[in-house]
Amino acid sequence: MISFRYHLITLAAVFVALGVGILLGGTVGHPWFSKGAQEILAKMEAKYDRALKSNHDLKKEINRLLREVEQSNQEVVHMMAMRYGNDLAGKKVYVWQDADKEAKQITRLMHAVGIHVIRYEGGGTWEDGLLLVVAGQLPLWLEQRADAGKWLWIEQEPDSLAKQWALLEKVQQEMTEMRVGREKS
Repeated sequence: MISFRYHLITLAAVFVALGVGILLGGTVGHPWFSKGAQEILAKMEAKYDRALKSNHDLKKEINRLLREVEQSNQEVVHMMAMRYGNDLAGKKVYVWQDADKEAKQITRLMHAVGIHVIRYEGGGTWEDGLLLVVAGQLPLWLEQRADAGKWLWIEQEPDSLAKQWALLEKVQQEMTEMRVGREKS
């Protein structure tokens, strides 16, 4: 039979071996682990720096493209002014907008081609110009005053140059019809 003393010595030897292993593993393996962590950290920093540089380059590219788009938009507005300026310059357009709608782009577009824009509050007449109604649905007062003059219903502000061009085309057509109607009478 194995004595109790033998078991006690074996158990003590296991704990001593475990302690020595932890001590050696902690001191010997630490520099190796530290070097690996430093390499990983250096790689992550390099990736972060590349991402920052890429982000900065992309921001510069976006700003350059935005400047080009703005320049192109100005050129198109200039072309619109040249195309419609002779026919529409000096004409009057009344603009009525619903409370939840805005007509800033329409007003800016009309000014660009030389149209005199007058804000319409209601109740008055617009016989000497065209009424642009910027609203989601036609107002009741307009249905009651349908004979007061020509009007054009715009559900949404034109958000693209093509839609702005189409709006100017409609305005020119309505103004031409008004001029022809006056000449006939």
